[in-house]
Amino acid sequence: MSDANTNNAMPEPERRGFPFITALAALATLFVFLGLMILAYRSPNYLDDTKTEPKADPAAKLDEVKARNEAALKGVGAKMSIDEAHGKLSSGLKGSNDKLPFPIPEPTTTKDDKGKKP
Repeated sequence: MSDANTNNAMPEPERRGFPFITALAALATLFVFLGLMILAYRSPNYLDDTKTEPKADPAAKLDEVKARNEAALKGVGAKMSIDEAHGKLSSGLKGSNDKLPFPIPEPTTTKDDKGKKP
């Protein structure tokens, strides 16, 4: 009978030494990568278009926004105020045969508006 421990089908591969070329290529790639990373870290950012502008005072900016909002609400710079426009549209929409599903509110007057218009 034949011995079960012997493998006659495949011969044993030759033993090779340490893969010097592969190790050197890996080390060279590592050092090239590190060198490029250092170069990229130290180079200036050429794609940055932001220019340093002086920062505005947040309180002054808030006051400016509030003033613009108040002007918009009061109709400054507009051809007519909100109340006038609402009245004009309401009178134009309601005809003799029209029935609106909601009541048309009267324009409200505040303390500031009483002295301005008769």
